[in-house]
Amino acid sequence: MKNIFQEIFDYVKGLTIIDSHEHLPYREDARRKDTDVIAEYLIHYFSSDLISAGLDRKTLDQLRSRDMSIMEKWDMVEHYWNICRYTGYGRALDISVKGLYGINKISRDTIEELDDAFQKSLNPGHFKRVLKDMSKIEVSLLDQCLDCDPDFFRSVYRLDSFIYPRSFEDIKEVEKVHGVNIRSMDDWLEACESSLDEGLRKGAVALKSGIAYDRSLRFEKTTLSEARSSFNQIYMTPENQDWNPYPNYPGEAFHNYMMHYILKLANSRGLIYQFHTGLQEGNGNIIYNSDPSLLSNLFLEYPDVQFDLFHIGYPYQHVLSALAKNFPNVYIDMCWAHIISPQASVDALREWIDSVPLNKITAFGGDYLFVDAVYGHQYIARENVSRSLTYKVEEGVFDTAEAKQIAKMLFYDNPKRIFKLS
Repeated sequence: MKNIFQEIFDYVKGLTIIDSHEHLPYREDARRKDTDVIAEYLIHYFSSDLISAGLDRKTLDQLRSRDMSIMEKWDMVEHYWNICRYTGYGRALDISVKGLYGINKISRDTIEELDDAFQKSLNPGHFKRVLKDMSKIEVSLLDQCLDCDPDFFRSVYRLDSFIYPRSFEDIKEVEKVHGVNIRSMDDWLEACESSLDEGLRKGAVALKSGIAYDRSLRFEKTTLSEARSSFNQIYMTPENQDWNPYPNYPGEAFHNYMMHYILKLANSRGLIYQFHTGLQEGNGNIIYNSDPSLLSNLFLEYPDVQFDLFHIGYPYQHVLSALAKNFPNVYIDMCWAHIISPQASVDALREWIDSVPLNKITAFGGDYLFVDAVYGHQYIARENVSRSLTYKVEEGVFDTAEAKQIAKMLFYDNPKRIFKLS
């Protein structure tokens, strides 16, 4: 198996790939400069593992500040870092520093040397080195940004603010951002459609919803009359600044209506809609709100809308397998998943090769806020896919030549076609 794996992995490491999802700075010069390597690397993901292991949030805030030396920070975090370094999040960071800076791993012996190298990386050219030269990414889809650097990114647009305003202040924010006056739900619907078309004019290639962080993905169909009444609960209650969304938050019928309304807009414009499903980033949330099967009524109601379901739906990857097999308009996106659980990603892809048409799977999306870790993530993704394909070659399902063709399909051909990238 080792020789088969190495042959496939060597091929996969050389592939140019498409990155289906990122949260990186929209231009390299937008990177935060007043930072250090610990503050940068603990923006998200690995910090969640540290909190889960027992690090308190006050300490994390200190680690993200510039009030201490890098060694003082290491003294505070070393115990938790070593406990967590073998998670997917931790492994991605060690792989990144080895590949980008030639440092074997993040440790007491290397942290000062690493920070020195990291400070030099804040100079222009690091984006190209990491994303193009080292990671071989042709283009990345950048979440919620319309003014991104076209050398690296294509835009994905969000309309969640139109679906889920929590308070009157959120409505005022939409007025400010989009330059409109909202006096009725009709104004709101008009502003939503205008906002979408503006996003498309500025180059957005898809829609994205991260609303599973806030509520269930089950969107019942509601009447316009019910939605108007629900909207008025929000619009006429300016004193409620911070509603608790669980379990009976004002505006639910309105939120449901808006999701269906936006899907109708997506349908008429031939857009693909990316949905966060499965694990929410951070610590503490209601994971079952993100079960991808909750979207089934939308798959049925809008058969001409393509749904790109994120993060393998982890821990609902078996459910996602059934959905992608059953619905022609449901696609699997492995973004983030390779570092959530490398083993789960390997096992899921082995299952999908048996159950899901291969043209429905996208292999990689970095999903990072900082650029260095994209390198480590794509390396793990290439390794995971190669392992899954090696198992299938060993089982006699296909040979190594076919495995290489499938790898190219998953990493490049599928996202290129699905997102209509020229």
